[in-house]
Amino acid sequence: MFGVCRVLRLIVKSLLVSAIGCFLSSCSPFRVIDLVVSKHGYAVDKNVVYGHHNNKLDVYQPIGDTKQRAVLVFVYGGSWRSGRPFSGKKEYYRFVGRTFALRGYTTVIPDYRVYPEVKFPTFIEDLAQSVKWAHDNLKEREDSKIILIGHSAGAHITALLALNSNYLEGVGLSKKSLGGWIGISGPYAFNPLKISYIKNIFETVEDEVDQARPITFVNSDIAPGFLLHGSNDRIVAPRNSTELLKALKAVGAPISYQSFDLGHFDIVLSLGVANVGDIGVQNAILDFIENL
Repeated sequence: MFGVCRVLRLIVKSLLVSAIGCFLSSCSPFRVIDLVVSKHGYAVDKNVVYGHHNNKLDVYQPIGDTKQRAVLVFVYGGSWRSGRPFSGKKEYYRFVGRTFALRGYTTVIPDYRVYPEVKFPTFIEDLAQSVKWAHDNLKEREDSKIILIGHSAGAHITALLALNSNYLEGVGLSKKSLGGWIGISGPYAFNPLKISYIKNIFETVEDEVDQARPITFVNSDIAPGFLLHGSNDRIVAPRNSTELLKALKAVGAPISYQSFDLGHFDIVLSLGVANVGDIGVQNAILDFIENL
């Protein structure tokens, strides 16, 4: 048994290394991760239109008699812009939808408009529309919860939706519409105007840059949150999570944090592999959701 577990660890680590290597070359790391996620045991509805701008989302649903307690909305990253190496697509993250559907959770993965088509805060408003769609179409019971999960730029968007009530109120919802939110490796305390390749995206708030910083909107009246960050992250500094954690704790907000010995990309790619060895991201997220 020990030998089998050791082999499994090596397989998983090898797949992660291959996937990370793909981020640095022309191949797709998502195809690598897809190899280890079952393609059975769930149903998927693709390219469902939501909102007012022909945005589309995919819905991954578990098959069988499940006790639905939450609907997950996963917001991928991509530096808020299109074009390699920044662009994201919902199809790239089907491993996330599969993983959580196989664990019994309906999971929504929306596409949203990014720069140069739009600038801040339009992409936040698009994602608010996706939450509205999930609320109106997937909540089977009054007590079922909507949980936001975001990675990188998607975590930035997730945090703004959770902390700044204006966005959800703009689509007829309130912060209480969320059962919880999870931010993975997000830039919550940064100044986007000081980063050359994204400055243009946020020039709409040049005189009010704090409007683009989630840490600006810290308050205690929020849904429970969970921040995850890789200690080896060289893209988004871990201090973004620890500073937001400190600020939220200072006002008594329900927030928790966990650090992993991972980098910026492998922390999200690990959602597509089994929790063996030292990889525990899936279990940490599921434990948080199941204890809400």
